[in-house]
Amino acid sequence: MNKIKVIASDEEIPELKNHFKVIAGPGAGKTHWLITHIQNVLKNANNLTSTSKIACITYTTVAGEEIQKRLGSDQSKVEVSTIHSFLYANIVKPYVHLLKDEDNNVLVNVERLDGHDENIATSGKIYSWQQAAGNSYIKDKQKIKECLEKLDWKIEEDGICLKPRKPYLSKVGRYSIRIDDLILYKQLFWKEGIIHHEDVLYFAYKLLEEYPMLLDHLSSKYPYIFLDEFQDTSPIQTEIIKKMSVTGTVIGVIGDPAQSIYKFQGASHQEFISFSLPNHITYSIEKNRRCGSKIIEFLNHIRSGDELRQKPIAGAAETEVHFYEYNNNTYDHIITFHELRSRLGLVNDYCILARNNDTVRQLRNAESMDIWSAFDEVDSDREKFIKRILSACKLVRDGRQELAVKEIIKALKTENGGLLKPPFQDKQYISLMFKRSLAVDLIEQIGSWKENFFDNSLCDLYETLYDSLKQKNYLLKKISRGRIKEFADSTSIKLLLDNLILPEEKLSEIRTIHKAKGMEFESVLLYLSSIEDVEKLISPDIDSEEDDTRILYVALSRAKTLLCIACPSLDANIRAELSSIKLIPVINMGDH
Repeated sequence: MNKIKVIASDEEIPELKNHFKVIAGPGAGKTHWLITHIQNVLKNANNLTSTSKIACITYTTVAGEEIQKRLGSDQSKVEVSTIHSFLYANIVKPYVHLLKDEDNNVLVNVERLDGHDENIATSGKIYSWQQAAGNSYIKDKQKIKECLEKLDWKIEEDGICLKPRKPYLSKVGRYSIRIDDLILYKQLFWKEGIIHHEDVLYFAYKLLEEYPMLLDHLSSKYPYIFLDEFQDTSPIQTEIIKKMSVTGTVIGVIGDPAQSIYKFQGASHQEFISFSLPNHITYSIEKNRRCGSKIIEFLNHIRSGDELRQKPIAGAAETEVHFYEYNNNTYDHIITFHELRSRLGLVNDYCILARNNDTVRQLRNAESMDIWSAFDEVDSDREKFIKRILSACKLVRDGRQELAVKEIIKALKTENGGLLKPPFQDKQYISLMFKRSLAVDLIEQIGSWKENFFDNSLCDLYETLYDSLKQKNYLLKKISRGRIKEFADSTSIKLLLDNLILPEEKLSEIRTIHKAKGMEFESVLLYLSSIEDVEKLISPDIDSEEDDTRILYVALSRAKTLLCIACPSLDANIRAELSSIKLIPVINMGDH
């Protein structure tokens, strides 16, 4: 195996033309290291030209923003984006017209192609698909919807194919959805110029397979590609990256196999472990700059059997890791957590983490109804438009103006030639330049909305937007009757906003573990709803094919000073085992 070199997060590596892999655990300062390395390459590499750039691929938009901010004046020579945005801009958008079906027709309506969307199976699309597939005898529309919305492209021996993420999803009652019919569902969207996030990977892979000369163009444009959070990659992404290495691009991947938690999206922690390129060098960063020493000790127990053992930095906090049991009263254990924070004099940010959305809703006591799904069923065009507008509104409140402008630009979806798509009225055109100008005007208006404005109905919001756009000579379709009128009259803007969570949003103190990835908090409470999860802390398996232990590891490693674990009622044996791994029971608080 490739020998591992230990480095510090502020250490430059001299080998600039070798592929590399960096194993960096939680709190290792990998973003700091990545920026240092990018600056080192910009300064010392001799294969960057006036027209070439370094590509820096991040898992989330927020991580990308952070890197751009820290790069400062160097960012003009670095293209920072997510893998989907990178592949869409450089491969799919310019070249997808080259892909044809067996009748020599283009696969995607490029005239109408404008970005990539979430895969949402509306009742209309399900109906059209069932007509095309000849399976109208399958009646359970909810099960069909679940199957169609959870499709992924997979590389198999005989090529790349479309399958449900889990085999059971294709079983609907006593019937099975034919795998060969799934492509018909995708084709309904492609004919309309709509591609989904997962399709970006498929089209990029197909284009590079069928037109390998595109790789030479990419390598001359991007002599270096660095990929952050590589443990979250999927096999198809890995294959695309390996293809790029063949034509001369230097590939660098950074990640932590113990934090690979996206199996449900096709990612595999084994992809990172086994990732290898000719003459690549493997480095590891051992220091954890985030967590207290007792937390790091516990984290090392969770990842025992793994090659990385983290070490605290000098002066790290030494607060013990605590656990306690809760009864059925959801709020008692939250009070216990806050009392413990108070006792320890911890007054800064905190987070309460749970495994799934249902538990988060229970902890938040939020409405379990998914208002956005209901909106989408009633009118998917207006749902997409309003979701972008209100996402921009949240970003404005958060002081992220430029991202807000981008959201509004996405709301103004156009076909080729600048023809605005619904919910705008027919035959209205807008140029790219005016799109941005209009977006800036709308952001200014959104910023002026007072708090009581959000008590109004969706119908009022739509009317406000209608009037604003009319002043600029753009007309939305009116909401005048039918299910959308009923929905818009009875739904408040506030309800929509409260149920709209931006990716990586740090506004809510109670969230799922997946939503907290990449974040850190002074105090963390991990809420465990099953004894099985408690047992995983005692006997962890960080290398399991399943993500369970790694999900817990990600949660535990968000804490800087205080880590506390709320458990269901335990027997004496489990209590003793938790104490044997140096967890301290909380006593004389709440029910104890």
